[in-house]
Amino acid sequence: MGNVKLEMTKEQYETLVEMVFLGTWMVNSTKLELDEQFEDVRELVLSKYKEGNLEDKVSYQEQIGVHDLDVDYESKLLDTHVEEYDEFSFWDKLVEKLAEKEMTEIYGPIDGKLTEEQMEKRLAVEEEIGRKLEETGVTKLSFEE
Repeated sequence: MGNVKLEMTKEQYETLVEMVFLGTWMVNSTKLELDEQFEDVRELVLSKYKEGNLEDKVSYQEQIGVHDLDVDYESKLLDTHVEEYDEFSFWDKLVEKLAEKEMTEIYGPIDGKLTEEQMEKRLAVEEEIGRKLEETGVTKLSFEE
Protein backbone atom coordinates (compact mmCIF):
# COMPACT_ATOMS: atom_id res chain seq x y z
CA MET A 1 0.00 0.00 0.00
CA GLY A 2 1.35 3.43 -0.92
CA ASN A 3 1.86 6.40 1.34
CA VAL A 4 -0.50 9.35 1.51
CA LYS A 5 0.92 12.84 1.59
CA LEU A 6 -1.04 15.83 2.79
CA GLU A 7 -0.32 19.50 2.37
CA MET A 8 -2.07 21.87 4.70
CA THR A 9 -1.80 25.30 6.18
CA LYS A 10 -0.46 25.75 9.69
CA GLU A 11 -4.02 26.49 10.87
CA GLN A 12 -5.26 23.26 9.30
CA TYR A 13 -2.40 21.37 10.94
CA GLU A 14 -3.33 22.79 14.35
CA THR A 15 -6.93 21.69 13.77
CA LEU A 16 -5.68 18.23 12.78
CA VAL A 17 -3.61 18.05 15.99
CA GLU A 18 -6.73 18.90 18.00
CA MET A 19 -8.85 16.36 16.10
CA VAL A 20 -6.26 13.61 16.55
CA PHE A 21 -5.88 14.38 20.24
CA LEU A 22 -9.63 14.39 20.86
CA GLY A 23 -10.24 11.26 18.78
CA THR A 24 -7.43 9.34 20.45
CA TRP A 25 -8.58 10.52 23.87
CA MET A 26 -12.14 9.34 23.18
CA VAL A 27 -11.03 5.92 21.95
CA ASN A 28 -8.51 5.31 24.74
CA SER A 29 -10.15 7.03 27.73
CA THR A 30 -12.21 3.96 28.63
CA LYS A 31 -9.61 1.29 27.88
CA LEU A 32 -7.01 -0.34 30.08
CA GLU A 33 -4.71 -0.78 27.09
CA LEU A 34 -4.20 1.92 24.49
CA ASP A 35 -5.33 1.35 20.90
CA GLU A 36 -1.92 1.22 19.23
CA GLN A 37 -3.23 2.15 15.77
CA PHE A 38 -4.66 5.39 17.15
CA GLU A 39 -1.50 6.02 19.16
CA ASP A 40 0.69 5.49 16.09
CA VAL A 41 -1.29 8.02 14.05
CA ARG A 42 -1.32 10.45 16.98
CA GLU A 43 2.46 10.17 17.26
CA LEU A 44 2.92 10.65 13.51
CA VAL A 45 0.77 13.80 13.46
CA LEU A 46 2.32 15.29 16.60
CA SER A 47 5.85 14.59 15.35
CA LYS A 48 5.42 17.36 12.75
CA TYR A 49 4.81 20.02 15.42
CA LYS A 50 7.92 22.05 14.56
CA GLU A 51 6.87 22.29 10.90
CA GLY A 52 3.48 23.52 12.11
CA ASN A 53 5.01 26.07 14.51
CA LEU A 54 3.34 24.45 17.51
CA GLU A 55 6.36 24.39 19.80
CA ASP A 56 4.27 26.21 22.42
CA LYS A 57 1.59 23.49 22.33
CA VAL A 58 3.42 20.22 21.58
CA SER A 59 6.69 18.83 22.87
CA TYR A 60 8.76 15.69 22.61
CA GLN A 61 9.01 13.69 25.83
CA GLU A 62 12.45 12.18 25.39
CA GLN A 63 12.32 9.95 28.48
CA ILE A 64 9.30 8.02 27.11
CA GLY A 65 9.89 8.66 23.40
CA VAL A 66 6.54 10.25 22.53
CA HIS A 67 5.17 13.63 21.59
CA ASP A 68 2.65 15.20 23.93
CA LEU A 69 0.43 18.24 24.13
CA ASP A 70 1.16 20.99 26.63
CA VAL A 71 -0.92 20.35 29.76
CA ASP A 72 -2.74 23.70 29.53
CA TYR A 73 -3.51 23.18 25.83
CA GLU A 74 -4.77 19.66 26.55
CA SER A 75 -6.96 20.93 29.41
CA LYS A 76 -8.39 23.66 27.19
CA LEU A 77 -9.34 21.12 24.52
CA LEU A 78 -10.92 18.79 27.07
CA ASP A 79 -12.81 21.65 28.73
CA THR A 80 -14.01 23.07 25.44
CA HIS A 81 -15.02 19.93 23.58
CA VAL A 82 -15.30 16.95 25.91
CA GLU A 83 -17.32 18.60 28.65
CA GLU A 84 -19.80 19.99 26.12
CA TYR A 85 -20.08 16.57 24.47
CA ASP A 86 -20.49 14.80 27.83
CA GLU A 87 -23.26 17.19 28.86
CA PHE A 88 -25.12 16.71 25.58
CA SER A 89 -24.68 12.94 25.44
CA PHE A 90 -25.74 12.53 29.10
CA TRP A 91 -29.14 14.09 28.45
CA ASP A 92 -29.51 12.30 25.12
CA LYS A 93 -28.69 8.91 26.67
CA LEU A 94 -30.93 9.60 29.69
CA VAL A 95 -33.90 10.33 27.40
CA GLU A 96 -33.13 7.19 25.39
CA LYS A 97 -32.95 4.92 28.45
CA LEU A 98 -36.07 6.38 30.07
CA ALA A 99 -37.95 5.95 26.78
CA GLU A 100 -36.80 2.31 26.56
CA LYS A 101 -38.09 1.74 30.08
CA GLU A 102 -41.47 3.29 29.27
CA MET A 103 -41.74 1.36 25.99
CA THR A 104 -41.09 -1.89 27.86
CA GLU A 105 -43.83 -0.99 30.34
CA ILE A 106 -46.26 -0.37 27.45
CA TYR A 107 -45.33 -3.18 25.05
CA GLY A 108 -43.33 -5.62 27.17
CA PRO A 109 -39.82 -6.62 26.11
CA ILE A 110 -39.26 -5.67 22.47
CA ASP A 111 -37.13 -8.03 20.44
CA GLY A 112 -36.00 -6.93 17.02
CA LYS A 113 -37.33 -4.03 15.00
CA LEU A 114 -40.04 -1.71 16.24
CA THR A 115 -43.29 -1.59 14.30
CA GLU A 116 -44.26 1.72 12.75
CA GLU A 117 -46.76 2.27 15.58
CA GLN A 118 -44.07 1.53 18.18
CA MET A 119 -41.61 3.89 16.47
CA GLU A 120 -44.18 6.70 16.49
CA LYS A 121 -44.93 6.00 20.15
CA ARG A 122 -41.23 5.95 21.02
CA LEU A 123 -40.65 9.32 19.33
CA ALA A 124 -43.61 10.78 21.22
CA VAL A 125 -42.31 9.31 24.51
CA GLU A 126 -38.79 10.68 23.89
CA GLU A 127 -40.21 14.09 23.03
CA GLU A 128 -42.30 14.17 26.21
CA ILE A 129 -39.42 12.99 28.41
CA GLY A 130 -37.07 15.52 26.77
CA ARG A 131 -39.58 18.33 27.38
CA LYS A 132 -40.02 17.35 31.05
CA LEU A 133 -36.27 17.13 31.60
CA GLU A 134 -35.75 20.53 29.96
CA GLU A 135 -38.31 22.03 32.32
CA THR A 136 -37.19 20.38 35.55
CA GLY A 137 -33.74 18.88 34.99
CA VAL A 138 -33.33 15.85 37.23
CA THR A 139 -35.07 17.49 40.20
CA LYS A 140 -38.37 15.65 39.53
CA LEU A 141 -36.73 12.36 38.59
CA SER A 142 -37.51 9.67 41.15
CA PHE A 143 -37.33 5.94 41.58
CA GLU A 144 -40.24 4.11 43.09
CA GLU A 145 -39.68 0.95 45.08
